[in-house]
Order: sequence, then structure tokens, then C-alpha cells
Amino acid sequence: MKKTLAVCISILALAFTCCIKENHSNEIVQENINPDGSLNLNNFTLTFKDDFERNTLDKKKWSYSPEMERQGEKGWGGWWNDKCSSLKNGNYVCTCKITQDGTPISGAIQTRETFKQKFGLFHIRFKVEKADGLWYAFWLLNDEMAANAPDGSAKDGAELDIFEIVPGADKKNNRADFGMSVHWDGYEEDEETGKPKTQSASDFTHHLYNDFYKDYHEVWYLWDKTGYKFFMDGTDKSHMIFNFPAEEYGKEVCEVPSYMIISAEFGKWGGEIDPSQLPAHFYVDYVEVYKEK
Repeated sequence: MKKTLAVCISILALAFTCCIKENHSNEIVQENINPDGSLNLNNFTLTFKDDFERNTLDKKKWSYSPEMERQGEKGWGGWWNDKCSSLKNGNYVCTCKITQDGTPISGAIQTRETFKQKFGLFHIRFKVEKADGLWYAFWLLNDEMAANAPDGSAKDGAELDIFEIVPGADKKNNRADFGMSVHWDGYEEDEETGKPKTQSASDFTHHLYNDFYKDYHEVWYLWDKTGYKFFMDGTDKSHMIFNFPAEEYGKEVCEVPSYMIISAEFGKWGGEIDPSQLPAHFYVDYVEVYKEK
């Protein structure tokens, strides 16, 4: 009887301990957002920073994304080209243009070989120019996204699109599509349909108008155990534009360290290219990344 009682007490103690750990973990996550719904900046410590105050790209932080064809849509898609990435006046400058032979090209840089992080706060200050036929993006990616077999969850790998801005997507209303996405289950094509097996969840209900292109803007992207939250031009509750709970956007939150990509690319989504609007530029003043204390 005493032995049985001792075992029961041990089991209850273990269960209680587990509950404390689980609650403690939840408390840590909730500290990222203050009771008033604002972002708790005091809960983070800096892990990465580049203000681009150099003449050339800092190769200890960034590398050029592979020069490759993007989208692959005949007459629409373009190529990433290293010559479209430069540093000027304290900015990384991603240039979008048409070559003399008519090929659309744009720039892209990444931290695949130099910096990866799971969870945290990603902060960028940027400015974009209006042009049809293309879009600008700041996103996170990991090799596991393409390597793992589809399992219905983002937990083991995902593409996290912090933002995509598509200036020419809605010319009828003279506004840009603007949104955030989570993609998971890889890029492999289904043998029967020929379409990617990728699963996606996005929100492009927010739109941008001409005044957006006049100024620089700041984005704070929070990726933690609860999901993904997006703030722009402020960190109080009213500036939270997107809130993606993990269970609705990927079934489970992505738990794989990911690298950053800053890019622009041409494709059908951006509408028909208007050469008179080119070259167009994506200016990035700085990028900062933080982790929870």
C-alpha cells in the first residue's frame, strides 16, 4: 500500500512539474506581446544587424542568391542577377530592369551560409518604387522545406514570407497587393496533376496606395511558438496588420532555423511589365534580428 501510494505521489509530482514547465513556456511566449497588445521589445536581445554602411556587401553576413530563372513563365518570368545588387548611400539596393536583349533581371541576397535562426523578431526598414510586372519580398527559408516529404505540417520546414509587395497586381483600383504567407510541404510536383504539393496560407487583404512609395517603412515580424505576427510603422496593437496563429497557418509552427532573403522578381503575378517604369528599386536601410532573452 505504501509503495503504491509512493508511486502515485511520484506520478502526480511529475505531472505537476510538467504542467509548471508547460505553463512557464507559455508565459515566456506571451511576454512577447504586452497586455495591451503591443510588441514587448524589452523581451529580445540582438543577434544580427547590418546597416549597409559599406561600399560592398558584407560577405560575412550575406551572399548573392544564385543567378537563376525565377517563375519560369514564358514572356513573364525573369532572372536573379548579381549585378542588380549594390550598396549606395547606406542602403542595400535591389534593382529591377530589362537587359538589352529584353530579359527582365533583378537582385537578391541571402544569409543561407552565414546566419540562421529559429524564432525571434525580424526588423527591416525599407522603401520600394512602384512598377508593374514584379514584386518585392523579405522572406525566410530553410533547406528542410524542399528536402522533407509532405506531412501536412510546417513544423519540419517552411517558407515564411514576411511580406510581398506587388505594385501592379490591382491596376483597376490603382493599388498594390500586400501580404504575408506561410508555405509548407515542399516544392515537389504531384505526378498526376503536375502542380506543386506545396500547401499555403496567406493574407493579402491589406492594400497599399501611391503614398506608400514616398517614404521608408519599418516592419517587425514576430515568429514564436504561437505563430507569426506582423507590425508595420509602429509596435502597438493598432500597427499589427497580420496575426497568423500556428494551428491555422501550417497546422504547427515552423521549428527549423531559417535564413533571410531580400529579393525582387518578375512574374505573371505582378502584371504586364511596363518598361517605362524601369529601372525600379527596393531600398533596404537596415536589417536587425533579435531572439528572446
